[in-house]
Amino acid sequence: MKGFKKIWCALLSMVIIYLSALIILRLGLLSDTHKKMAGIEEAAVSFEEFMIPQDAAVIGIGEATHGNREFQTLKKLVFQKMVSGKNAGAIAFELSAGEAAMLNDAIHDEESDIIALLGKQSYPLYDTEEIADLLYWMRDYNKTVSYEDSLMFYGVDMQGGFASIEYMQEIAKQDPDMFTSEEKAKLLSIDMEDPESYRNEKEFYEDMLKRLNEKSDVKSQQLAVLTEVVLQYTDAPSFEETPAEYSAYRDRCMAENLKRFSEIEDDRGYSQILITAHNGHVMKGSSAAYSDDTNLTMGENINRIFGGSYFCIGSEFYNARVNIHTAGTYDEEYERADHDYCSDDPLAYQAKFFDGGWYCLDYTKLSDTDSAVYKTVHSPVFTGLVGEGYNVLNDIEKSYRMKIVPADRYDAVVYYYEVNPIDPIHY
Repeated sequence: MKGFKKIWCALLSMVIIYLSALIILRLGLLSDTHKKMAGIEEAAVSFEEFMIPQDAAVIGIGEATHGNREFQTLKKLVFQKMVSGKNAGAIAFELSAGEAAMLNDAIHDEESDIIALLGKQSYPLYDTEEIADLLYWMRDYNKTVSYEDSLMFYGVDMQGGFASIEYMQEIAKQDPDMFTSEEKAKLLSIDMEDPESYRNEKEFYEDMLKRLNEKSDVKSQQLAVLTEVVLQYTDAPSFEETPAEYSAYRDRCMAENLKRFSEIEDDRGYSQILITAHNGHVMKGSSAAYSDDTNLTMGENINRIFGGSYFCIGSEFYNARVNIHTAGTYDEEYERADHDYCSDDPLAYQAKFFDGGWYCLDYTKLSDTDSAVYKTVHSPVFTGLVGEGYNVLNDIEKSYRMKIVPADRYDAVVYYYEVNPIDPIHY
């Protein structure tokens, strides 16, 4: 009996030591790098003080994860800054172009049910109170202006191209003047339950795109982009067979779609457009998933397409409880859960010393090359880069982190010490 008690006490002691070690590591209590960095107070600014450059054609705002409230709220805060400056009238999401078009109509219609529409998205990443708050704010703003001067909500993702066809089918029913009688008949004849029915109409989409591109009104131009997205979707390489090729194709298409929407915004009198997506898409350089020069991020494609007129703002956390889709669960089995992560990013740790636990760092304003802050943003550091599709290997291999030189990827970053999980409304 005494021997059993000794074994039990030993096991209990091991558990206590293990849990204590986890807490110590999570809080960074043993790390010399996780202390207040010299010069951080002079280099950092609050979000209110943070200045968005007026001469950049595109502003990017990234999410270190898709599953945290703070990063979603940040989208609205950045967009409000840009709208108040009178330079921007549109925000574009890493979201199906067709689903975004439905939401764009909702912010122009006082009777629409925004919450219900958010629940109909293919994925519930943005089925949240934070995104609903952004859309309600945009709708309130739009009540005071004409459609031509209103705020627009766009989606640049070619994934889910069928949603663009579904949207155009609804437009064909509600506003038949937007399409010719032949286009309307063809659109309404497409069986959305049969992929071959909408994939095998390339010539029809090309002809409709040509006609829409000849129109100058805003609605026709927006429909033209959606038609182009359908063509991108039908021409996409196989994700299952060539994932790297698919990833590069997708990021390039998103950048090209943003360019098309920016041209519409230029015609409306706006010199800037805001694009928001996961950090892995928004950042400059090669893809985080497939690191070579042939697989460029959306952000790198944007930077090249716009001749370097791209200002990229990342977001980052030190501690995060992230709401993530459980890999392999779909349809009726779909499930999400919260998971804890620590980026071990020394710059994100500094947010602990600022009001509210967050601060902004504009890398382009750092001039003291000898300072600890400058040296850190120009050196390889771990950064949090949490994707969708949780797998236990994420924890074992710590694949939720990526080692990068921050200044090579971003022009500025908004840092948080701790961030909280989203709570999807319909899941």
